[in-house]
Amino acid sequence: MMQAEQQHTTELKRTGHRKPLQMELIGGKNARQRIWEELRKTSDATFETYPIARAANVDDDALRTYLQCLTAGGFVEHVSGVRYERRVYRLLKDTGIEAPRLTRKGEPVKQGQGAECMWRTLRMLGEMDVTRLVSHAAASGIDVAPSYAKTYISLLRKAGYLITTLPSTPHRMERFRLSPQMNTGPRPPQIQRVKTVYDPNLNKVMWAEDPEELS
Repeated sequence: MMQAEQQHTTELKRTGHRKPLQMELIGGKNARQRIWEELRKTSDATFETYPIARAANVDDDALRTYLQCLTAGGFVEHVSGVRYERRVYRLLKDTGIEAPRLTRKGEPVKQGQGAECMWRTLRMLGEMDVTRLVSHAAASGIDVAPSYAKTYISLLRKAGYLITTLPSTPHRMERFRLSPQMNTGPRPPQIQRVKTVYDPNLNKVMWAEDPEELS
């Protein structure tokens, strides 16, 4: 049994597969969000790495990687210490409750911006169709492919987030709006490769193509 588990772990590392997002979260928050919230608690704007890792319940590699991103982006600076567990950093820029989504070069992560923009639009505006949704995203500086918008809306509908207000016809697109009961929070429901809709606001899989994913 132990040998089989080790082989499975090796296969995951070799192929680059990751667990579904909900398996990596604690309390609906991913590792970077938990780290960021702990950094914002530092009263004197300085912190040591070891206490942050323990308080955020993350491994050292996760903290080290995110600190590299934050340093490159100008959010924190290395103050002192050579060995990782003894390093002291200073928080330079507190941009609010949401953890900065950054690459290793400190640049904003573009992946997921389309979903964030569409979800924000659904929460702010009323009835709309896919064309208006894409246009509103473009006006905000986010390019969302119509095919991706249609897929996102289709899966949100299956998960119970949307109410159809005007059915489609051969000459008219369907119109819809967000169900008031499903306005779950600021973070967009995420469409995963395992064909599930995961809501990070509720820390819950809301729809799955395979019903066993919901059990």
